[in-house]
Amino acid sequence: MTPLTKQERWLMWLSTLVGVAWILYRLLASTGWGLDDEISHYLFSKSVWENSDQLFNHWTRPGRNLLHCLAAPFGFTATRIFTLALAMLSVGVTFKVGRILNVRALWAVPMMLIFQSWFPELSYPVLTQTPLMLFWILGVWLALTKRLHLAGFCFGYLSLIRHEGILLTAAWGLWLTFSDGGFGRQCVLVVKGDAEVKTLVPKIGRDALYGLGTVSAILLYNLAAYLLNDSFPFSVYFESEPTTMYGSGTIYHYFPLLAQGVGAVSLLLFIVGFYNIRKRLGAWSILLVTYPVYFIIHSLIFWKGAFASGGYYHFIMPMAPFVALISAEGLSLIYGNDRALWRKISVAALSGLVVFQGLNMAHHQVCYQNWAGIQHGDAQTDFGLIAKPMRKGELNDKITEASEWALNHYPKGTVIIAKHVTHNFTQEYLMTKEREKIENAPLHRMSVGTVFLWDRLYCDHENRIKYSSFHESQDWKEVKSWKLDYPGDGELARDQYAVIIFEKVSAIDKLDKEYSELGESDKYDKAYD
Repeated sequence: MTPLTKQERWLMWLSTLVGVAWILYRLLASTGWGLDDEISHYLFSKSVWENSDQLFNHWTRPGRNLLHCLAAPFGFTATRIFTLALAMLSVGVTFKVGRILNVRALWAVPMMLIFQSWFPELSYPVLTQTPLMLFWILGVWLALTKRLHLAGFCFGYLSLIRHEGILLTAAWGLWLTFSDGGFGRQCVLVVKGDAEVKTLVPKIGRDALYGLGTVSAILLYNLAAYLLNDSFPFSVYFESEPTTMYGSGTIYHYFPLLAQGVGAVSLLLFIVGFYNIRKRLGAWSILLVTYPVYFIIHSLIFWKGAFASGGYYHFIMPMAPFVALISAEGLSLIYGNDRALWRKISVAALSGLVVFQGLNMAHHQVCYQNWAGIQHGDAQTDFGLIAKPMRKGELNDKITEASEWALNHYPKGTVIIAKHVTHNFTQEYLMTKEREKIENAPLHRMSVGTVFLWDRLYCDHENRIKYSSFHESQDWKEVKSWKLDYPGDGELARDQYAVIIFEKVSAIDKLDKEYSELGESDKYDKAYD
């Protein structure tokens, strides 16, 4: 391992501090979020202290929740800062991995990670990406330093952060058994005639112990869930089609998303980097097994429309450390040992472009333009050299406005319900057992005076509570509505609205009259048709 020169240390720390300052600015200046899931996860984590059952809610990911619940009581911004701290810990571990792998341009590893186009956007949200990224690269580092039991625990923990992590756990198991000392490796030696069959026996015991360490986190969590909550979370790995609302796409769907996410300069260096490590593939084997496998898994999952994959580029962001290490290897090819002037100029230019890539965030600027307004001639494209902080989308703005209107126009204590999580976030409602019971009640069982904020996304498009359930009922009256700025070409009245406030004015529901002879479960289903 060649130690960093004084100049290299300065370059490394300067780029890291600039990167952290840039992300912190975006974190503090942003008033919106890229995915509503972020505020859902935050509220679930904050609710843990009021309702411990949320630790066993597999949708909000227990492995993520166990981390974020530590910071959630201190507020949303504090939880984002905590997530950023986890991301920066990932940067430090990635640097350590680069040192072990003898990356020549080691000083550039943090820069290659922090200034990937998607990193300033996805390193701080309260989502699963950063925890998965951290435990994954931590597992790699522990494996490379021969602390295999701890590495196994990290790879096993991945499946508690995202359920597809179970396949990374399996990939780790294959790598482990075919590495030096493993049963698979010993089988190869036996087949080649370089070892005797009797040498296989101790290798089975060795791999079994490592395997037990790997699945320990999964077993402990499932045991706790069974004893305390009478549930069996492991079943999530077998629910290949929990919902069909996300759809599917082409098998190459994630290729352009990966390219856009890492940025053009990083992608170029990434390709060059593969050439630079062509003679050291063995040293890089654990990365080359797990990271490409993860990409292939997600491509197949979305192609088949399985496991509720939405095809978001967020899902592949945990690959960022791998891209950073290979990109630094690409820069290493130019960096060289002779430090010729042309090399210095080339490295300086490429480094500047990488930093610009992370400040410009081209993919982000494209995604969050007001394209509906631009199409109607009411707005213009607004691309800048530096990406602007995140702002709320139209629906989030209108939900917030409707939520605050309802709070100000109804007496204190009025039950106000919405399926869109922005309402709960605006009013700081936690997911207590009492709140769960209120929100999950069918419409015909809600008491007179209940206020419901219907929205076109979660209520109608995701079939949670249809517009017709209110419109065709005599028990609910429409109080106030917020129209969409650009409603599109929909013919139905509901297509014109973002939010409609309904109030329950009668206790005798039309459904009760029409389906009085049906069982309770049938009436519940009818209420959601």
